[in-house]
Amino acid sequence: MSDVLSRHNSLMERIVRDYGAMITATVHKALGHVPCVDDIIAEVHFGVFTTLRRIGEGWVPPRSFVSTVVKNKVGDYVWQHYWDDGDLAAVRKREAEQVRRREELLAQVHTLTPSEFKVFRLLGLGLTNEEIAETLFISPLTVRTHVKRIHAKCDIKGRAKLALAAYQACHHDVPDALEIGGPAVTHDASKFVRPGMAAHQAS
Repeated sequence: MSDVLSRHNSLMERIVRDYGAMITATVHKALGHVPCVDDIIAEVHFGVFTTLRRIGEGWVPPRSFVSTVVKNKVGDYVWQHYWDDGDLAAVRKREAEQVRRREELLAQVHTLTPSEFKVFRLLGLGLTNEEIAETLFISPLTVRTHVKRIHAKCDIKGRAKLALAAYQACHHDVPDALEIGGPAVTHDASKFVRPGMAAHQAS
């Protein structure tokens, strides 16, 4: 376990532990129980994670700051997906399309080689190529090659979109387990992936 990965895992655990309930409540208040609400909650978790990671270590933000970040992320989502759209049928159709795309992504993830999957999983923690290389003890050039292949196989353009997809595919289940008082997150790779993903990584 590298120091980089340990710090990122620690930050993710802290966000889920300290702000998970706030994030869930804010999303439900703004959107109710729309289809794919769990994916929206995961997207906001990831937004908070990337924001706090950019700020850096050594500063513990006040709860009001994180609350503002959460509200902004939820507001951004509402603006992008629901603004001036009162047609519930259209909303459900759009969410159904997101479900289809997520299922396609999961199928595409299974086409990744074990080495590519390890890089994909770490992308979901917001690591840079250099940090991934340090964590996996490979060269940055090898990481860049893997990332290019992952982009192609998953048919996702843009680093941010790929990182979010990796977070939702590999780390999405972690918040639920912690919020209901489940066991603490460990550094075992199998604990960070959805059912079936760990077997793929080990193959």
